[in-house]
Amino acid sequence: MKKLYVIPLLIIMVLMLSGLVYGQEDKKVEGGSEAMTAQDLSQKTNAEDMAEALKSIPGVYIREGQINIRDASANKVLILIDGQRMNNAQSGGFDVQTIPIDAVEKVEVLRGGNSARYGADAVGGVINFITKKATEESKMDFGLRATYGSFNSQYYNLFTSNSIKDFNYYLSYKRAQSDGDFKYKELDGTENTRINNNSESNDFLVKLGYNNILPLSTLTFSTQVTQSENGSPGSVQGIANWPMPTPNAKLKADNSIFNLNYNQQEVFGKADFTANVYHHYFRTRYDDPDAWGGGTHSDHKNKAYGMELSQNNPVSDLLTLIYGYSFRHDNAVSSSINEKDRNTHSAHAAADFNFKNNNFFFDDISIVPAARYDAPSDFDKVVSPKLSLILNNNNSEYKFNISAHISKSYRAPTFNDLYWPFDGYTVGNPNLKPEKGTSLELGYGLTLPFLNNTQITMNYFNSELTDQIIWSPNAEFIWTPMNVEKSKTSGLETLITTKFIKDMISLEINHTYLDARDKSGKVNDGKLLIYRPYHKADINTSFTLEKFSVNLNYQFLSKRFVNVDNTKALQDVSIWNVNFGYSPQLFGLNWSARFDINNVFNKDYRMSDGYPMPGTQYRFTIGMNLL
Repeated sequence: MKKLYVIPLLIIMVLMLSGLVYGQEDKKVEGGSEAMTAQDLSQKTNAEDMAEALKSIPGVYIREGQINIRDASANKVLILIDGQRMNNAQSGGFDVQTIPIDAVEKVEVLRGGNSARYGADAVGGVINFITKKATEESKMDFGLRATYGSFNSQYYNLFTSNSIKDFNYYLSYKRAQSDGDFKYKELDGTENTRINNNSESNDFLVKLGYNNILPLSTLTFSTQVTQSENGSPGSVQGIANWPMPTPNAKLKADNSIFNLNYNQQEVFGKADFTANVYHHYFRTRYDDPDAWGGGTHSDHKNKAYGMELSQNNPVSDLLTLIYGYSFRHDNAVSSSINEKDRNTHSAHAAADFNFKNNNFFFDDISIVPAARYDAPSDFDKVVSPKLSLILNNNNSEYKFNISAHISKSYRAPTFNDLYWPFDGYTVGNPNLKPEKGTSLELGYGLTLPFLNNTQITMNYFNSELTDQIIWSPNAEFIWTPMNVEKSKTSGLETLITTKFIKDMISLEINHTYLDARDKSGKVNDGKLLIYRPYHKADINTSFTLEKFSVNLNYQFLSKRFVNVDNTKALQDVSIWNVNFGYSPQLFGLNWSARFDINNVFNKDYRMSDGYPMPGTQYRFTIGMNLL
């Protein structure tokens, strides 16, 4: 562990002593939030899907393609696409790997409780994927990208966009496939092959926009259709270390998202009004012909539709009011739980008090009280408040900001939690209560002008989750979910960014310290929660010279316990990735070529117990689009 801290310290000392530092764009950084382009994330991490692209963000931890934020598992992280909720009511999650990275323009990450704005499931945080749209210029664009890599992995993306007066469109198609099988080492050192790890997917995105139906208005229709089929290889290390492979199991998914959005500016003065209607359909099918008892076959269909109304109303220079109403209907038709429904009416409101005075030490002060009221049809009504204070000093040479947030959040039990039928081993619990979270965050951001405007951001968090839903065996040794757990989490996220040598070299260092413990008062009280590392660190270094670029990425995870009594743990993960890029302009086109090497030193590691990860992987990508 000592080496982990030595590297960042040495780099910072070199920067301070070298004097080879030049200007960097200043940006406001608030505690617990990040916003970055999908292209930057992909370049840093060598990722081909959005789940992997997010792994370099402080506090974000990826396991089996699922996103965890701090101590919150995937079903406690709310996933949005263009502001629309994607988490389904049956399982509580959403497969982020289905989102094509080329279709995403920007990613917004809000860490910590955010039910005051977004309602259920926003216990650990919110991730909003903002898809691309046509440029406002009256100009057509067209492009393609093709990738080939290890395990016969192939990736193709084709897109076109245009703006014609008030009409605009963005169209994209993505196909990805991989044989997926790779060699790995068992715990005893013997070599084996991971089979049935193949994958195949197709994705279509259509975005149509029309401006000025009324003056200063925008109407946008978007739809995304995704089809995928993946092998499900199973665990290589099951109960009592017995292998539990599934060499012929398949998981199929069909997703479709439809969204119609209307925005009107300058309503009743300076107000900004938005109306949105949507329909989502997600279907997953799992087949394992080799399972005991004649095979396992399941089919789950989840639908959701609803509408949202919101308005941003600048009452004065001092006060802005934000308020809205929404309705959502969730429906699940499942081979396991039959048919279930949930209706939710919601209303939210916030007041942004903003004080600006250059004569004050803090020249920009924001106080934001907010609350949301949710009325689900199958649970009691819930009120989720939040209070934020943001202080900015832009007058001094050392620009800095301080932020504080206190909030309450909740997560309703899923249909699976409530209604899973008795199968001899497991059964749902219709008497479950929603999980409730309370969180406190303190953020600090500082800009150092003598270090090329190097930015240092630190965010302390402390949260408590009560009535936590945990599947565990009852007195009859039948696994069932119960509201028996309580957990406490605290930690510190640190981010350092800088550029030097005339911006040719950029450096980003982030580290997350996490202490997440069981506080149930039962036999495992005080133990660390499973799969929660004490330390997570990423170092990203980029070198750019005209058309050439080199990106080096280092990822570290400390050991993670895999059982609740903390007697078994996965070892540290220490991985290096590198990519080389070349971006010329030829024949009236923008070209790009990139060569990626992941896991450069061929490390054996596991993110989940029983699920080995591949060794060194190679990938070559070429792309082009119009100038």
